[in-house]
Amino acid sequence: MDLIDENIRRRLLSHLPQPANLDAYREEMASLLKKKEKELRREKRVVIELWVFAIVVSIPFLWMGAQRMDTVMGPYFMGCAGFWFLFALVYFVAHSINRSKVDILKEVKQVQVQVLEIQALLSKDGGPNL
Repeated sequence: MDLIDENIRRRLLSHLPQPANLDAYREEMASLLKKKEKELRREKRVVIELWVFAIVVSIPFLWMGAQRMDTVMGPYFMGCAGFWFLFALVYFVAHSINRSKVDILKEVKQVQVQVLEIQALLSKDGGPNL
């Protein structure tokens, strides 16, 4: 079992960036984060459009539901309005989660670059390799 764990550890560590490739890694991370930010801006625009749509559709449903509360159609129209608000809310929560993921990714990559910079400085100074 230890041999398998060691093999997995070695394979995972082989994928880590090396201090010698620091500039290339920085450029790669900058392009990745730029791409993620672009996706988030597009997603934000879609969420805003969805909220506008939900409001525009729900106002007539609420008005028609209020006019017909004594019939079966009143609660039906109110339910339709609630559905569209819930639908838009789910997409808003998904966007918020994605935004948080990208923010955490940024922080982790900043720390990783700082660790690589320290490793590069230590290897230049002849200090122990980490």
